[in-house]
Amino acid sequence: MSTTTLTPTRALRQPRRLDWRAIFGIFLLFFATTGSIVFWSTSSNTRSVLVANRGLAAGAILTAGDVGVARVRLDDAMYQATIPSSDLASVVGHPLAEPVYADQLLDPAQLARHPALASGQVALTIAVHPDTAVGGRLQTGDSVEVLETIDPGKPDAHTTVVLPRATVYDVGHDQNLAVVNAGSTDQGGAAGPVAWITLQVSPDQAVQLSQAKWAGQLDVALLPPAQQ
Repeated sequence: MSTTTLTPTRALRQPRRLDWRAIFGIFLLFFATTGSIVFWSTSSNTRSVLVANRGLAAGAILTAGDVGVARVRLDDAMYQATIPSSDLASVVGHPLAEPVYADQLLDPAQLARHPALASGQVALTIAVHPDTAVGGRLQTGDSVEVLETIDPGKPDAHTTVVLPRATVYDVGHDQNLAVVNAGSTDQGGAAGPVAWITLQVSPDQAVQLSQAKWAGQLDVALLPPAQQ
């Protein structure tokens, strides 16, 4: 049996105490790190979309003050039903097809398909083909020039400008020649070749255009956007 001699040094040794300042510092570091991870995770899952700054009635023309940008958490399906903030420039000046409410996420279906007709303007349709309308690469809102050729294919054929500038109100395609993707599981298919376009013109321009489309062959040239 062994015995331990209690010396004065051992008798006076202080018991060990926890350093609460060190423990508090560790907890602070833990919470700061956890908070940073949560914040980064939340921020990385948000997407920037357009929202209505105030309630608007159907037919209202969207202005820069009507539309705001918000970052929200959305899954892919819901994100497809919104308008990304990158489309802000194209949304401003567009009419609404249905009412919107303040702080509501904007849905593409809420935008009218056509640009709004200004006071004193009419919409008139002309028949076109890909070879007379920029290969069919026309979209609603494009600026175009309309030319007329009298007696095409004859020695005395001549071309004049009917409309120096007009806005495309709508574009139609020949659905009978639409190309269906056989590998697709849905019933939709690609649009066929362009068959007609509707132009946004003044009443006087409508008369000129109507006369021209029955008198000769029309060609549509794409113009750069009008300078603001």
